[in-house]
Amino acid sequence: MNTSLIFRASLLAFSVSLVACGGGSGGSSNTAQEPSDNTPSDNTDNTDNTDNTDNTDNTDNTDNTDNTDTPVVLSDTTWSAGTDRILGLGFNGNSETPEITMMKGAPVSGQDGDVFSIRSVTYPATELSEIKSIDNLMDRRDFQDMDVISHNNESYVVACQDGSDTTGFTSAASLHIFKVSDPAKVAVRDLIIGNFEARECSGISAEFTQGTNDAMGAVVYYAGDTMQTSGSPLTRYARILKAALMIDTTVDIDAVGAVVMNSLDTVVRGDVVDEFMGVTSFGDHVYYTYYDDSEGTNNLGYANTGFSPAITRNVTFSATDPFVTGVAQQMLVKDMFVVPGETTTDFDHIYMVSDSDAPGIVVGGYRRDINAKRSMIVSTDTATENCSDVITGVSDQGVGQKLWCHDATDGGKVIEASSPVYPAQG
Repeated sequence: MNTSLIFRASLLAFSVSLVACGGGSGGSSNTAQEPSDNTPSDNTDNTDNTDNTDNTDNTDNTDNTDNTDTPVVLSDTTWSAGTDRILGLGFNGNSETPEITMMKGAPVSGQDGDVFSIRSVTYPATELSEIKSIDNLMDRRDFQDMDVISHNNESYVVACQDGSDTTGFTSAASLHIFKVSDPAKVAVRDLIIGNFEARECSGISAEFTQGTNDAMGAVVYYAGDTMQTSGSPLTRYARILKAALMIDTTVDIDAVGAVVMNSLDTVVRGDVVDEFMGVTSFGDHVYYTYYDDSEGTNNLGYANTGFSPAITRNVTFSATDPFVTGVAQQMLVKDMFVVPGETTTDFDHIYMVSDSDAPGIVVGGYRRDINAKRSMIVSTDTATENCSDVITGVSDQGVGQKLWCHDATDGGKVIEASSPVYPAQG
């Protein structure tokens, strides 16, 4: 899930001037293929966003959502209200027999670190059962988000753990990867590039790309805080990072050489006042949200990492909180999910959820071929009005397919709905 970053005043004092998840968090497709064209028609430069006007085309506002069936509700019967917090949600399989995996965390009296539980269920069952427990004991570095990727019907959990700023005990944020079928074996990879490292994980988005069974490519996009670790002055920036992995799916995940990080690159670097909150992706295409404190604006950004440097665009911005109509404040994006357009002339639909105090799904839209943009607006679909915290779903079959989110009105429940169309505006 996509917790917002908190830039503490003590850190800003020595800074000069980077979320997801998804799935989710992050909400990426679990397939190793890209649904639509990789090349926008406006790729004459990689400068950022001269046109932030929104939404000249709202023609697809017919309701193609079929809500006639009784919605499925998935339950964590061990949920402790007021203590447990849901952190991530992932999907594998198909819409008829999906496998849904979630991660939650809870503090434990008498110890510094929290306990984290990864739970999973495959339809037609509806009870989320624990597949792995992580007791951090004295480790205060929390897990913040997770995503699920799959190859040959084998699900892999990718979880992001915060780093540490504590003097004498500094550490980088890290990715923890394990198979759902064999959760005891874990591969851990730190997110370090040269003289800076990831520190606070706001969100990740992951997927397999292409390759062979013993050398499958995978990418993980990270949204969050990074810290310079040498030189002077030490600086702190929010970034979107892209980790390119190679995974041997024929061996145990913790075997030597089973997971190799081939590269870790900066996709977008924010200013010192920017706060990156969430990220979602498919193929080379990345959507992310951030708050620009200098302008007082909530922003939905886009990057195409198929180019070097990545082409970036501002999809839309708002001085008000899209989750709370008419209120000029920073929006809190906990998770994101994208449904790519089915053709190169369709809009991508980008979905965002906040916490239980601001339920509902905010929808944005972007047509990559002509740089057409739609502003962020709350969905009018009543089936999604209680969605909060985490979101994932079927992403490779267009809008109207199944999605899942946490129920803001009933902790520990994951509700099934359909990905909504962009709301009509009149």
